[in-house]
Amino acid sequence: MKNNQQFCLSWWLTSSILLVLGICTTSNTTVFGNNSHSKAEQVSQTNFPLGFSVNKIDTTVDPKQDFHRFAAGKWLDAANIPPDQLSISAIDLLTIQVSQQLEQITQQTVAQSTKAAKGSPLQQVGDLYASGMDVKQLESLGVSPLKSLFDRVQAIDSPQQLTKTLAQLQIKLSRPLIVQVGISPDPQNNKINTIVLVGSSLGLPSQEDYLSPNRDVIRKAYLDYVADALTIAGSSLAEATSAAKKILEIETRIASKQLTPAERRNPNRKFKKISFAQLQSLLSNLDMKLYFQELKLPIKGNVVVVDVGSLVELNQILKEYPINDIKTYLRWGLLNQNIAYLTPAFDKPSLALNKAYYGKDFKFQSRNKRVTDIISEKYGHPLSQLYVKKHFSPEAKKQVEGIIQQIKTLFRERLEANKWLTDATRKSALEKIDRMAIKVGYPEKWIDYSSVDIRRDDFFGNAIRTNEFLNRREMSQFGKPVTRDEFDVPRFTLPIIVNAAYNPSINGFEIPAAFLQPPFFDPKADAAVNFCSMGAVIGHEMTHGFDSQGRLYNAQGNLQNWWTDRDSAKFLAQTDKLVKQADNFEVLPGVRLNGKLTVGENLADIGGVSLAYQALEQYLQKNPQANQKINGYTPQQRCFIAWSQLWAMKVNEGALRQNTATDPHPIGAYRGIAPLQHEDGFFKAFDIKPGDPMWRDEKDRVTIW
Repeated sequence: MKNNQQFCLSWWLTSSILLVLGICTTSNTTVFGNNSHSKAEQVSQTNFPLGFSVNKIDTTVDPKQDFHRFAAGKWLDAANIPPDQLSISAIDLLTIQVSQQLEQITQQTVAQSTKAAKGSPLQQVGDLYASGMDVKQLESLGVSPLKSLFDRVQAIDSPQQLTKTLAQLQIKLSRPLIVQVGISPDPQNNKINTIVLVGSSLGLPSQEDYLSPNRDVIRKAYLDYVADALTIAGSSLAEATSAAKKILEIETRIASKQLTPAERRNPNRKFKKISFAQLQSLLSNLDMKLYFQELKLPIKGNVVVVDVGSLVELNQILKEYPINDIKTYLRWGLLNQNIAYLTPAFDKPSLALNKAYYGKDFKFQSRNKRVTDIISEKYGHPLSQLYVKKHFSPEAKKQVEGIIQQIKTLFRERLEANKWLTDATRKSALEKIDRMAIKVGYPEKWIDYSSVDIRRDDFFGNAIRTNEFLNRREMSQFGKPVTRDEFDVPRFTLPIIVNAAYNPSINGFEIPAAFLQPPFFDPKADAAVNFCSMGAVIGHEMTHGFDSQGRLYNAQGNLQNWWTDRDSAKFLAQTDKLVKQADNFEVLPGVRLNGKLTVGENLADIGGVSLAYQALEQYLQKNPQANQKINGYTPQQRCFIAWSQLWAMKVNEGALRQNTATDPHPIGAYRGIAPLQHEDGFFKAFDIKPGDPMWRDEKDRVTIW
């Protein structure tokens, strides 16, 4: 339930198709709490290193019986989820380590920002942090910063005024109230910037929360949250209670018509290009001509709309509900997406909702941690500049780039030797791997935020001015050649994010600076560990270019079918095996993985492990002196243990249910075993034979790439 995430539409479109490693799937809530200290520093009481360690292995478990338990059993026994975290893993611990480094930076900038040049990263980060930490001022302001926006909504008295107000508010906001228009490269021709339209977002994380009969408790907690928040914002209890019911009713209708998470993985279903006349018909209860005129956009040409079904329902809602109900919905949207910048009085209802979702022991993280998170979202590049300057290792970048070249060469050799692809499809696949662009660390050119007026005493205003800057910057791209910002997607590809992400629309991926450290990369580790951690991640991201979603984009990053029907049929026959394998995995009693939702990530994991293992074998052939046991384990065994340890984690049950329903990345307990069962070397390394629980019959194994 992230109330402060940035929603610059071009970022949203990019992040919605990013094929990420999936290590940020259980991140904590970012609404504010009152606790004065963080539990983060208490999470690692197990005395295990972040990266590979034989001390994590449970030697009482037979690897033929339960390999993940064998590889990381001692760590799993010792690990506990802190109250202010939703999961715990080596990856979470690295994220916390980076977060603590960022907190040190933001705290140091406060004292320095008053003397820094106006508009410099130091001034902006320091003053933004100071404004977010001034709790007394935020308490005294209450919800008054929203008054002018509330007044605009209250003044709506006609469909035309509704349209005009929505267009004007769009520039100031981070997420759509009803619809939002933005500029992004055309999915089918990414050399052209096109107009894109999306509908409103929901308050709860998943469709299941609105539609499942088993989520009554969550819906009740959400009603209480909305009512309590509206009461704090000035409504009477009766007004707030009635409004909460209406808001839940509207959001439920929208949720019922949205694409499912699995359906959204298919860009051909998500995106639809229509004419402006068709757009006006689709949203007949808004004056889209007026909307576009307010944004100074042309009313000729095509528009790409996202999730048509939900927009049809939105239009029907606008027709059926009286204007006062729509104004109530808008008022809530304004409040909910800006709560993080207002009085901490909203902490109490926010905490109650989170406890309903994640359990009674849930606690907020420290305020300084969450203010730093907001800066990461809003001012990712300025903060990243300060981080890179202090913590980035150019030598690590050089070593990782070497691994990238090894893995990419192997992938190309596999494509050349591929026997099931027809010549035409293979030719296109080779072009795609040759053109795949991979960036490491940070951008060559930073986004210049210097024109934004960041003040030490205006937290809410800072957020609004930043929204305006980003939205106007995006809108200005219409009619211009496509230019791309590197490492710029909040929560996914900023240099300060622990993640890696392939973007099919550019046929490339980025590995952020914060990622180049244990457990993913350790310059002091042996080859087996680095190949099967960082190397496997690189192979994972490359495979995304050829998975169920990535294969729908060509070498130039355009949405285009380059497959013959015969090759597509063979591909689907193989991936169906992965769907069945995942469908059979029980996450919680009565809750199973969704094979169709997770198939792309599962294929990418198989590709990553297989390429990493082959790269290791090549390395050992060239360096036979390295082919020896360390701490009793061969390089081959250490390779597979390293991969499985990477995914050792414990997850809050509420978060786990949420992720299983919505996230294409399966739980770590699955990722730590499933891809290994498609690699022949795994069975050889641990002498696993038919009849052993870890065995997988050859007919059920998948070898696509």
